[in-house]
This record gives sequence, C-alpha cells and structure tokens, in this order.
Amino acid sequence: MTTLTLCLWLAHPSLTIGYKGIAEIATAKSSALTELAQQGLELYQTGDIQGAIKSWEKALSSYQESTSNYAERISVLTYLVRAYQQVGQIPEAIAQLKEVIAYYRQTKEPIKVGRMLTEQAQLYSSLGQHRRAVAILCGQNQINLPCTQDSALEIARRQSDHLGEIAAWGSLGNAHRLQGKYEQAIQDFERSYEIALGINNQTYVASTLNGLANTYFYLAKGNERRAEFASEVGDNKAAQKFQQHTIGNENQAVQYFEQSLNLARSQNDRVNELRSLLGLVRLYDRQHRQDKAIVNNTLQQAIVVLEQLPDSRDQAYAAIQLANLLQLVNQKSESVTTDAATQCLKSESLPKSIELLNKAVAITQKIHDREGESFGKGRLGHIYECRHDYQQAINLTQQALIGAIANESLYLWAWQAARLSKATGRVKEAINFYEQSVNSLKSIRSDLTLEQRDFQFDFRDNVEPVYRELLELRLEQTEHFVQESDVQQNLQFALLGIDELRLAELQNYLGNDCALALIQQPVPLMGKNTAVLSSIILKERLAIILTLADDHQKFKSRFFWVPAKSQEVKDAINDLRVKLEKRSDLENSYKAKAQQVYDWLIRPFLKDLEIEKIETLVFIQDGILRSIPMGALFDGKQFLIEKYAIATAPALTLSNPIPYNSQELKILAFGLTQAATIETDAGAKYFEPLSQVKLELKTITTSLPKSKGLLDQDFTPERLQQELEKNTYPVIHLATHGKFGIDDRETFLVTGKKVEANNQKSGRTEIYNEKLTITDLYQLISNTRDRNHPIELLTLTACETAVGSDRETLGLAGIAIQAGSKSAMASLWKVDDTATVQLIAKFYQSWHSGLSKAKALQATQIAWLQTHQHQLESHPGYWAPFILIGNWL
Repeated sequence: MTTLTLCLWLAHPSLTIGYKGIAEIATAKSSALTELAQQGLELYQTGDIQGAIKSWEKALSSYQESTSNYAERISVLTYLVRAYQQVGQIPEAIAQLKEVIAYYRQTKEPIKVGRMLTEQAQLYSSLGQHRRAVAILCGQNQINLPCTQDSALEIARRQSDHLGEIAAWGSLGNAHRLQGKYEQAIQDFERSYEIALGINNQTYVASTLNGLANTYFYLAKGNERRAEFASEVGDNKAAQKFQQHTIGNENQAVQYFEQSLNLARSQNDRVNELRSLLGLVRLYDRQHRQDKAIVNNTLQQAIVVLEQLPDSRDQAYAAIQLANLLQLVNQKSESVTTDAATQCLKSESLPKSIELLNKAVAITQKIHDREGESFGKGRLGHIYECRHDYQQAINLTQQALIGAIANESLYLWAWQAARLSKATGRVKEAINFYEQSVNSLKSIRSDLTLEQRDFQFDFRDNVEPVYRELLELRLEQTEHFVQESDVQQNLQFALLGIDELRLAELQNYLGNDCALALIQQPVPLMGKNTAVLSSIILKERLAIILTLADDHQKFKSRFFWVPAKSQEVKDAINDLRVKLEKRSDLENSYKAKAQQVYDWLIRPFLKDLEIEKIETLVFIQDGILRSIPMGALFDGKQFLIEKYAIATAPALTLSNPIPYNSQELKILAFGLTQAATIETDAGAKYFEPLSQVKLELKTITTSLPKSKGLLDQDFTPERLQQELEKNTYPVIHLATHGKFGIDDRETFLVTGKKVEANNQKSGRTEIYNEKLTITDLYQLISNTRDRNHPIELLTLTACETAVGSDRETLGLAGIAIQAGSKSAMASLWKVDDTATVQLIAKFYQSWHSGLSKAKALQATQIAWLQTHQHQLESHPGYWAPFILIGNWL
C-alpha cells in the first residue's frame, strides 16, 4: 500500500513546467481572455478547481461557435489540462493536450511543442505507461543513441530551451526509475541537475535532487530484496555484498533528500519540502530503529508543512502517505518490515492517522477527485478492518470500490471487500469480490505491474495472497457440494485460478518484455493416458488436485488436503533436496523424505491412476515444490520415474503438447570447457572448467550427423545468431554454467566470449566471460526464427538452482518460454560430468527412435538405474536432476 501511494504521489518529481506556468497565469489578469475564462482563473486561484474546470469547459463551448479566437481556445485547453491533472482526470488531460500539441506544431512554436510533449509523457507515466512516456521524451531506441528529432528532449536541446530540457530529463529519469532502470534514471536526473545548476534555478535543482533520492531509495529496496534472496539460498557472500549496497544506497538517498530539503526551504517550495521530509522519514526509520526521536521529529515537521499546502491532489496524497508512515514508524511490533497491503499495525499514532485520512477524504471531496477520495476511504476501511469494526470497514470499502477508477486501486479495494465478506461469513460474496480483484490484476499485469519494477518486488506481499485466498475459499466450498457436477465446476474454477497465479508469477519474473502465448485448449484433452497434478501451498495446509480427461473429453478432477503447514512443506522439500544432491550418501538417507513427499502428492490418487491406466504425469507445481525432481519420489520399493513418464508444466494454458517428428532431429550445440569468471552485482563469480563438455558435444554430433557443435571461443552470442540465421535447428543444446536470479535480469548463461570491465576497487581492467541473459537469448532467437517454427527443445546441461529457492526454479520455466521454446530440459543441480554425457546421449537416442520427450527421459533414467543397480551411481544425485519442462510429447 505504501508503495502504491508513493507511486501516486511521491514518485512524480515536481518538474512539470505546466504547474509553474499556471500558478503564474493565475496571479495575473488578462483582458484578452473572455469573462468565462477569466472567471476560471479566479476560481482556480482560490482553490476551487472543479469550479474552474466548469468555467473553462463552458468557455470552450463558446469558442466552438467562433473560429477567430483559436489561440485563446488553446490557452483555455492548456489550463484545463493542468486542472484535470490536479483532480486525477488523466485521460481527459491527455485528450485535451493532443489538440494543444497539434496547434503549436501548426503555428511552428517548437519550444511549446517540446514542453507540452514532456507534460504528455508525465501524464502517460502517471498511468503506468512508462515505455510510452520514454518514447515521447526521447524516442523508442534511446539507449546509447541520440534522441529522435521529434522527441521532447531533442526539441528542447535544438531550441536551447533549458527549462524544457530540465523537465524532459527529469521526466525521463522518473519513467526509467519506475521501469527499474535505476542506472539510466540516475544519469537522467544528473543531466537535469547539471542544467538546473547551470542556470541557477534552485526550484528545479531541488526537484532533481528529490528524483535522485527516490531512485537511490528504490535501488536500496531492490538490493535489500536481493540480500534476502541470497540469504534464502545460502549465498552469504552475495547477501553481505547486497546488504553493503543497500546501506550505501540509503546513505546516498538521505544525502540527496537532505540537500533537496534545504534548497526547498530556502525557496519556500512547500511541495518539494514535503516530498523530501516524507522520503527522509522512511529512511531515518530504517537507519535509526532504536532512536525514534529523529524519525518522529521529521514526521512532525512534515505534518506542519502539510497544513501549509493549499487544497490539492498533492496535499491529499501526502496526507494518505503521512497516515501510513505514522503507523509504520510507531508500530509496536518490530517484526513488521514489509509494505503488505493487508498488514495490521498496532500503533499509538492510529488516531492521528485516522485524522489525516479523514482530511485527505475531505480535500478530495472538495476538489472532486474521485480516485483520491476512493484511496483515502479504502485506507480508512483497512484501519477499521484491523480493528474488527467490520460494519464501518465494509461501508468505507464499498465507497472506495464505487469511486475506484484505475484497476490498480480497484484490485486493492475488491480484495479488502473479499476479506471483510469472508470475516463476516458471506462466502459467495467473498468469492465474487476475490474474482473482481483477480480480474483487475489481470488487466494491469501487462501494464503497471510489469512496467513498474518497484511493484515487481512487492509481488509476494501484495499480489500472490489474492490468488491464494481465493483458491483456498473455492476448495473449502467444494467440500460442501453434494452434486458431482457442482464439485467439478468448482474444481474447474480452482484450476483456472491456479493457472492465473502461475501466469502472474511468470510474467512478474520475466518482466515487461515477455508476451506469454496462451493455449486455449486444456492439457488433459490433448494427451491420452496423461494426468495432471496441480499443487497450491497455503499457510495451514497443502492442496493437491488430480485432473484427468473423462470419456467425454472433459475435465474430471479430485482434490486432497495434505495437513502440512507451509513452513513444514518448505523444510521437508529443502531437506529432501539437500539429500538428493549428496551423491556420496551411502546410506540413502533421502528415502524417508522422498517417501513422505510421495505420500503427500501421489498416494492419495493411486487408485485413480491405476484405473485410468495413466502413463505420463504432468506436474504444475507451486513454490518450493518446483525445486525437486518428481522422478526421485519413492514409494518404499521403487522411484516414481520407474512407473510414470514425468514432465513439468508452468501452467495449463502455457502447454501445447503436439508431437514432433523426431526423425528430423538435428541439434545446434554450444559448450564451455574452460574455467570462467563473470561480473555480478555481488562481485566476480568463478566457475570451474567443465571437463566432459567436449565429449558431450562430440557424442551428440556423432550420433546425429546433421547436428553441429561449437566450443569455448566459438560460443558467442554473435555466432549463435549466425548459426540460427543460416539453418533451422529444432534443438538448441547449451552445455554451460547458468545462474538463476531473483528476476530475468539476473538469470543468464555463461558464454566463451571475453569482455573487459573496469574494476572500481582496484582501478584495473579485468577480463570476464560475457553473460547471455534470458532476455538477450529471447531477443536473439526471436530475431532469427519464424514464429510459426519455434524451437522444439532448449537443453541446458550444466545449470544449477540453489536449495531453498522457488524463484530460481521459476527461472527454469521462464528461460524456455522467454527463448520461444516449446519445452526445456535442464538440471536442478550440478550433475556429475561423466553421467551427463551418458544420460544426454541416451535421451537424444531414445527421442530420435520415436518416443515422446517425457518417455525418452523416463527410458534414459530407468536404463541408468538398471545399469547401476546396487551401485553408488544409482543414487538420484546422478540421474534425477534432469527435468523436462513444457511440451512432453
């Protein structure tokens, strides 16, 4: 919630030339304006923004009857644009601004065109459309290239319009920050700062300092999440590095906020002063948790400045932000550190928070800002929800829902209404509200959520729970149905909900460059003797759903509650994963846990699987369950792979199992045999040589003569592109180290290409191996492949995911989807080199002979077990880590 409020108010630097312009115009009277237009200016000056809007809208109607005063019409349109911004009517502002820009182009007034384009970009950015904003400000391809001729920045530069350039660079910095492109944002704000300093405009200097401070604040937040992630997977060195980055970023943010605060005060600039104070409150709270005096003193200063602001949207959102911060910094529990929208804070400041929220509501009602009023009432409703004053909470939440315009706030209030309905025993109503919330999330998944990387970090706190709470409620409801048709219909809804959650997770991981190609036909209708097992981890239990196709080619599902809390599931899976990796385990200590997980996932459905003569199991796993290979589950006598072919699907609607004519099999293989070092945010990372990779590629090219293998210095992104342009290969085989990080930008493969980089600490130039990120791989393949002929299989044989990480294993599915591949085969942990050569050779031979991919992998693993009976090599550490993701046919 705090993050969303920051985005609505604090995120936008006070760089809009328009706001300054209208303030100047409003203080002057012009005889050139009609009476209605002048009346609008007077009303605006007194704070009656809605009255001003009505006067100007009437003035526009009168202008339509005359063609002689078009210039005056444009002036009034410009006033309206800024007034609409003040009350949150952004689409209306954009519509009017288009006519203003067209007029200034026609009258050949480039400075005004450039400035209006910057305002237009800011409006789009406030709607979450940051790519569009960047395109208006600089053009589509602005990275390391000059801005396009018709962009706001280039126009300002050509015209030597320093104010226009300051605003454009600041707006570009803001858009890049919200995209998570922090380094670019810092460069943009620094350019804005230098120009503002050069012309000695202290107001704009304060604004750009504020923009820099906000960027470093979110950079700190991102590094803190990376530190948590590194700790989670046991990489203490990286965790320490990221924590150091966090502290450094926070100190830099404090420095910039303090500079901005001093400048704003010297200029009597209340808006920037308040922005700086609120930024400092959050940072001081993080840095001085034991000494609240400085935090509360800063809060009180912010409250004083708030009272001095005129009634406006800025003031209302600042009041909402202050109300949130008052509770957060004065909470009685030390354990609450997230910005989860549902968290309840016990704070002595609650009465003051309520007062501030009521003030925000009163201001938004006065200026007729529906969205702001909705936000204030929704936040008040949450306070009453936490107090268990459900009737008051319901009333306020319903009002928030009625006033919500944007989907990003609609999802919050629908979710809140769902929780309140559930708390008061109205289950059907709760389900309807949850579905409304999920539908709102779906509509913003390809817009705000993905464009805005800050929001991406809050996914687990502020998005996932909506899906999980809805799924739990649906499954609970299933238990009360008598009619089988009702049971099946409800389980169908639950399966769709699981799919929605899986898709949301993947898009959140992959970021805004990924368009997921969804398949409409459900998986069970596409494969005979195939069953799908879907899991969902809830706080108090684990739900498993078995889905089959009945005689009429329709879904037939059953579900089972496993009485295991989420922490118990996580501990059991991590314990099993550690034991599975330990190839030297002579006592086979993994068997007990492997049997426990088998009892959770498989045993409840054994009769169904036998009756339906199931041969292939497809798992759509949740969270930490993705980090273990299902083939290694043990029933007490045999492994699961000995009975079933096994595959993993990221989601039902992302799987399209169509058989491939494996007689045409040819492979493009790249490998890295030499030791490698790559540069990461946490420092240099060293990888051991892969001694058997040369033999691995030779085995592939010998058994499949049409295939091609390239090693070490020939393994470069450029060579990969050349080969794909020359020939169509259904399989790309990459035998190299891979790292799966917290998101797509930190998920990459190591190539043989060497690059130079400056080491900031030593001052020396270091040589590193170039990284091929999953986004780079996607772009490379999409540029060279016909979309009608996607890659059949992407094989990664030397990758490894860390114990304890469900996010890294999400990256395994992500890399296949992002690469435009129907399926992927990859290792969950580092495999014995000799075993890899034998397993991969056998897999390709089995697939080439006509087996499906899943059955080829099954045949490979069974053959290994039969060859190494009663030997150390029968341990799952040797044969189990290879998993098949996606199309299993």
